[in-house]
Amino acid sequence: MNKNNKKQKGPPQRRHAWIIVSGVILLLVYIYVAGDFGLMQHWRLRKTRESLEKEIKQLRIQQDSLQTAIERLKADSSYMAKIAREKYNMGLPDEEIIRVINKK
Repeated sequence: MNKNNKKQKGPPQRRHAWIIVSGVILLLVYIYVAGDFGLMQHWRLRKTRESLEKEIKQLRIQQDSLQTAIERLKADSSYMAKIAREKYNMGLPDEEIIRVINKK
């Protein structure tokens, strides 16, 4: 009666084969998902690429505005004088420069 109540298991060789096959399958799934070339790494690289492309786009816009400013400084002497007065507190020889200091 004791023998009838126990579940019949396959031969030990067959059980070992299933364990090995299961282990290999789990290993392959792990490598596919979390390995160096897996899905998680692919997702991280894609996010990094998107952020770098966004940064490149912003830098190109900044480069275009700086190039426009350079061309304007080369061509327009009144714009150069305006920048010199505002940024560098420069003036003509007969002008007085007054600095205003904000106290906070």
